[in-house]
Amino acid sequence: MAKPKDLVELSYLSEAVSDMSFVGLMRLLESARTFNQKNGVTGILLYDNQQFGQIMEGERTSVMRAWKRIQEDKRHHRVELLEIREITERNFPDWLLRFYGGETLTRDYPHLVEMVGGMDKHSLALMNKMRSSQT
Repeated sequence: MAKPKDLVELSYLSEAVSDMSFVGLMRLLESARTFNQKNGVTGILLYDNQQFGQIMEGERTSVMRAWKRIQEDKRHHRVELLEIREITERNFPDWLLRFYGGETLTRDYPHLVEMVGGMDKHSLALMNKMRSSQT
């Protein structure tokens, strides 16, 4: 685990180039979770009405590597960095990446319950920022 002085949290918003299908979202999620596991990054990914929001945390070098990868991803554009800040502990220590994408996912795919739902205050704040940017 990283020393507290090495931990950062990065948040951003972006817009999907086209509406993401369920399969497309699951591929994105699996790819991100694999990367995060290899690099010690944790956090949440939100998707609503073609808008992405993400909060990721980990050692600065790992988070910046993930950020570079995100900026180069052609599935989205209008990538807006909200904040990079030092943190003393992780808010999502057990989540390689938790995904929030709508109530229909858990209703239609109950085996996804572990990855979807239960929005905390950080997630809710980011979701509200996403929705307010859609004007």
